[in-house]
Amino acid sequence: MENIAKCPVCNQGNLIEGAKGYMCNHFKSIDDKCSFTIFKTYFGKEMTWKIVEQLADQKETDFFDDLINKENKPFSAKLVIDDGIIKPHFQDKSLDTPCPKCGKQVRISHKTFICEDFFNNKECDLYINRNVAGVLLSENEAEVLLNGSSTDYRIDFLSNSQKTFGAKLFLDDSFQVKFDFELTKCPKCKTGSISVNPWAYGCSNYKNDQIRCEFTVWREISGKKISLKDFLDLCQKGKSDKTQFKPKNSDEYTGSIS
Repeated sequence: MENIAKCPVCNQGNLIEGAKGYMCNHFKSIDDKCSFTIFKTYFGKEMTWKIVEQLADQKETDFFDDLINKENKPFSAKLVIDDGIIKPHFQDKSLDTPCPKCGKQVRISHKTFICEDFFNNKECDLYINRNVAGVLLSENEAEVLLNGSSTDYRIDFLSNSQKTFGAKLFLDDSFQVKFDFELTKCPKCKTGSISVNPWAYGCSNYKNDQIRCEFTVWREISGKKISLKDFLDLCQKGKSDKTQFKPKNSDEYTGSIS
């Protein structure tokens, strides 16, 4: 069998490839042997010869962005040899706000915000994907969530059918990321919630037979895209700030929505 690299644990034997992994071949007696093994896969990552050589030489790999945990969730880490065992090692960077479940540090990776105890026999399972419905969460937004608050409302989330929608994010009682679709209360019926779809800002009572509120503001009017600020100004002040409208078949003009 071909020697791949010097064993990084005993420094006497060499790593050779077997059916299940790369094993140290040092064996002189039952009391003088090395059982160090690098298995063929870790967290869904195939251990190629190149990775094995790097791990044996440096006792750590480069950072991988395509590792997968037992719940089939992606995470980023490098693999290191720790007391003869291959373990994930996360970036040293962490959020200022501690984990709301256990009080430990929340590590930052390219794809997740994850409690440092997640891989310690899963003593804490706090795990927040950075990509939520097509939106990449910032570190500041993660801090907001961990502090028990909701993120700012935004209208660039993507549904499974690739249509935009509006929402803010919060952590529920199980510390799972959830959507809150209410932008504000309806200024017309006062009881409905305004939500945002790809075409309009609309009241949740539009299908309520007892109230039937049809309050709607299109997201584009006369060539002007109606922003969240425009709409909230309309609801709170009765009209938006003056802006430029550019209708297709007429001249540009200055006005406001009211």
